[in-house]
Amino acid sequence: MDRALRNALNNHVIIAMVFFGLILQFTDVTALTYYWRTGTVLISTRAFCFAWVSIHAIVVEGTTNLVAWASVERHILIFHPNLVRTKTKRFFLHYLPLVICMMCPGVFYFTMFFIVPCSVKMDYTKVDCGYYACVGVNPSVGLYDGVVNYIIPSFIIVIFSVALIIRVLASKCRTGQRIQWRNYRRMAIPLLSISFLYIVLCCPSIFIYTAYMAGLPQNIATGFYSDMSYFSYYARTFTPFICALSLPELRTKFKTCFPFCRRRYGAVRPETIKMTRPQAGPTAAIAAIAQ
Repeated sequence: MDRALRNALNNHVIIAMVFFGLILQFTDVTALTYYWRTGTVLISTRAFCFAWVSIHAIVVEGTTNLVAWASVERHILIFHPNLVRTKTKRFFLHYLPLVICMMCPGVFYFTMFFIVPCSVKMDYTKVDCGYYACVGVNPSVGLYDGVVNYIIPSFIIVIFSVALIIRVLASKCRTGQRIQWRNYRRMAIPLLSISFLYIVLCCPSIFIYTAYMAGLPQNIATGFYSDMSYFSYYARTFTPFICALSLPELRTKFKTCFPFCRRRYGAVRPETIKMTRPQAGPTAAIAAIAQ
């Protein structure tokens, strides 16, 4: 990625999401693939189980927080750019929220898995060794995990994404906003594409999980919850591709790196057209009779 793209404020949260997604692919998805193929965890040790459940919880929740913050930050970058003009404002309204979104899940789950005593025994025949159940042992903690770590970010994504669409379309309809609309579109389309992906693939399993923590019997919608939890991984997998397709600069670089993807056009060459004049006089009459 070019330095200009890396330094753009609107791309920082996307870079963080792609980085978290890369960690998830190399760790959690690899362990899950092995588990679904064999029925046991990849490495049957307590250290591996601690690492697996911690990375899974922290990265998944951290990515959801980043998408939620990106939904809020786009309103600032598009409609209130003066709020991030100075270094102090950028620190408090740009860099600090990014750090908080990534650090809060780490603090919460580190406390639950490594500090708070847990009576759940590790089972090497379950996903995450069954140790994520430590969060739900205490009903109040489980409800807090579902509401604060999942429901609130999901509502933020939905509400602020819809609000962004309305504000951008309203700005487009105003007279004399052609140049600004082009800038709005460049910053809004990547986020809205990612938000739509998370709303469709992640929100259903989040709502059901919170309902379970609130007291809903876990025999209700079990199959649907299992399927949607599986499909939620595609949101993190497709995020880099959505970013690449929505950013014109990355599309151009992709075509440069892969020439076979370029659209080929046939060469246009000049063509000589010969024109014959109609014959006149006795010669033309003779030729007509001969035919």
